[in-house]
Amino acid sequence: MELNIFVPEYVDTTTMDKCFLDRVSTFTPIQSESFSPEEKLKALQKFIVLEKDHFMVFLRGGEPFKCSYQSRNAIMYGIRYSCWWKSFDMKFPSENGLRLVKQPPIHYFVRSDDSDSLHLNNATEDNTIVEYFDNDGDVDLESFAKIVKSKPHCVQKYFIINSGSEYRAVETDNVANTYVFSNRLKSRIVGTLASGKSTIETFIEEDKHLEEKLAKPERLPGFKLRDADGNVVSDGEPFALQILGDREGYESDEELPEDLSKEELVFYRKDWVDINSCMNDGQDHFLFGHPDSGETFTCETIDDIIYLKYGDCYLYNNLKADTNDIFVGSTVPTKEQRIQIHYNDDGDIMLSGWGDRIYAMCEWIKCSYGSIGFNDIEEQLRWGSPMRLRIVRV
Repeated sequence: MELNIFVPEYVDTTTMDKCFLDRVSTFTPIQSESFSPEEKLKALQKFIVLEKDHFMVFLRGGEPFKCSYQSRNAIMYGIRYSCWWKSFDMKFPSENGLRLVKQPPIHYFVRSDDSDSLHLNNATEDNTIVEYFDNDGDVDLESFAKIVKSKPHCVQKYFIINSGSEYRAVETDNVANTYVFSNRLKSRIVGTLASGKSTIETFIEEDKHLEEKLAKPERLPGFKLRDADGNVVSDGEPFALQILGDREGYESDEELPEDLSKEELVFYRKDWVDINSCMNDGQDHFLFGHPDSGETFTCETIDDIIYLKYGDCYLYNNLKADTNDIFVGSTVPTKEQRIQIHYNDDGDIMLSGWGDRIYAMCEWIKCSYGSIGFNDIEEQLRWGSPMRLRIVRV
């Protein structure tokens, strides 16, 4: 959506920091003496008027807002799809009489012809200022660092370079210290660098430990399925799969009601693997996480390979499905469909595809539904945690 920006005759826009949203804005020169914001609001729901040391945001329904140039892109982003006066009043606090985002913007240097950040489809670039370069040969880290240092109102520790799909964070005082990352990771990396919660060294160190988060594809000789106490689970013995992890709102064992049945006692106040038989678009049922209730599973050994089962059906990985769920089907899985079981150091189990290196994860949605599947998205592999399961006899 295009933004309307009106420029009085005494404002020199060439001295302003550039913003990403300038690319979807119309700058219209005006004569200040004859321009009437009140009349303009009859035709437009929102617009901006530039001044020498601040700019004004006009929205229908209230008084205009006097805003800091430090946060121009963030404020433009905030009103691009919204013109609700009250929302703006709540979102952008006033400091020394100016509306702004308290965190300074981070400086981007962007190749002007074809760069990911130009798509304007991600809020990562909202609190920014930007300079453009024409080709990669124009990248001069020392010159970029000097530009950043000349703008004390922006983040001074780091700046970001975006060329094509590649992003690079650079330390201003030591331009040899850089970190390259993809757009999948940019929201967290740029956000935490700008806020000071992370450093480039933080992400370099994370890289060293990525291998530890991947499953080991090798099979253990003489593998046996064992419960939480280390006892072997025989074929056909029923058990539940408890999803482990820190979850709020659960009471301790000492607070359990005395009148619970044995089955209710097992599932009370914990997270469990359940079976979703709805919304499967004609496919087999699939696993999901559920608080306080779950299904009963068994295992079956065929040719020294242990298969997890639900009733007469087998758990399997459908590589051809549109989703990354763990499905439940009536036929013995092929080698490519098998689920491989891995033991954690404390005896809990984790699941992967057969010979694959991606562990299954459980992403909780509003604390009432856990989406279980093999997620190979880059940020999930880096910052997500494998789903840890405990076998509990029922």
